Amino acid sequence: MQQSLQARFQAQFDFSKTYVLAVSGGVDSVVMLDMMVRVGGLKLVIAHFDHQIRGDESARDAQFVRQLAEKYGVPYQLGFGGLGETASEDQARRARYRFLRAVAQEVGGVICTAHHQDDVVETVALNLSRGTGWRGLAVLGANDIFRPMLLFNKQQILSYAKQAKLDWCEDSTNDSDRYLRNRLRQG
Repeated sequence: MQQSLQARFQAQFDFSKTYVLAVSGGVDSVVMLDMMVRVGGLKLVIAHFDHQIRGDESARDAQFVRQLAEKYGVPYQLGFGGLGETASEDQARRARYRFLRAVAQEVGGVICTAHHQDDVVETVALNLSRGTGWRGLAVLGANDIFRPMLLFNKQQILSYAKQAKLDWCEDSTNDSDRYLRNRLRQG
């Protein structure tokens, strides 16, 4: 990774704050965790939400993230959704953010998600496909969520993960055409 990008990444953080990292176990959030730990001196809490949509795969991801927390020496909080296989993306997102906001309130922290540049483009395209007005073009705008990975695109994140020899989990629902976002990615 370019030194200037790394310096910009590190410059984003306030060392007086606690950061609640939304870690799914996927490559984006694993890279965010690794990069934030490497900044050094940041107060971090890992928050993993098991939607309970994918059965054993969900439990595997929760265990993987717990092991990451142990490896990095970062406190870990686990939430459960009990949503089941028929849950919509919107239901899953709402439940996940309720959990993240509860953890942030409990620890007096700021929520960090691993959204990156490609996510912004996807969300705009998704909203346009739904016939959004101009408000749908102002994406990822929640004031209480910090997105330190917006400096990077997906290829940079994957390159970092491979260079740092990081492990991550693949979510099988990312391959499902049940969700509009996935159909957009595949199209």
